[in-house]
Amino acid sequence: MNRFVVSVLLVGCGGGGTTELDNLGLELVTASCAKQFDCCTDAEIMQQYMGITYNGQPITTEEQCVEFSNAVFTGLAIPHYKDSLAMGRIEYDGEAAADCIAEIGSLSCTEYGTSRNGDFPLECRPFLLPKVADGGGCTEDYECTSHNCVGATDQPNGPSTDGMCKPMPAAGQPCDDNCATGLRCAYDQSAGMDVCQAKKADGMQCNVADECTSDYCDRATRMCGTKPLTCDGR
Repeated sequence: MNRFVVSVLLVGCGGGGTTELDNLGLELVTASCAKQFDCCTDAEIMQQYMGITYNGQPITTEEQCVEFSNAVFTGLAIPHYKDSLAMGRIEYDGEAAADCIAEIGSLSCTEYGTSRNGDFPLECRPFLLPKVADGGGCTEDYECTSHNCVGATDQPNGPSTDGMCKPMPAAGQPCDDNCATGLRCAYDQSAGMDVCQAKKADGMQCNVADECTSDYCDRATRMCGTKPLTCDGR
């Protein structure tokens, strides 16, 4: 299940210090929003937050970015992390978290723009460490050593139910959300179910970004291709 994922690509490690879990959301979004408003144009900021408002206002300032992002992260993700910790399903590495947060500020705008497009070759070491082996109960992918939690349900106003950690499905195998690297989970007409399928190369027809190895489907041509570089300081 992919419900609470921090979609910030970070590079390298270093810097020292420790980030407590209760402070993770604010420290992470403060660094991320600062880099975002340093490297993105007004038009790129508008595109990122299109249709999103905070306290009835469009997000156009760094302060609004921090307040909105922290409210979402701290209100949704952190309680789930704490539940997973209490059940012994993950470990939290505060030093790794601090290292990652420190590295956001060290990125040049070119590096930041490249990382946003999914092409940067390195990521920092993870600060959420999974402890549940295949066959164990789970509610989130990040609890599983396979990174694949199948069958869990999450009720906003009710109890969640466990799924099970399972091996990451390969090509042609039934899937829930996740597939092995280079594959996507999609409905297969002949199989009559969702199975893992190869992603499409540049130049092939597409409808959504998830179909493409580049993770970009051009809306005008409906072709997989290279995602235009954004938020690179230009």
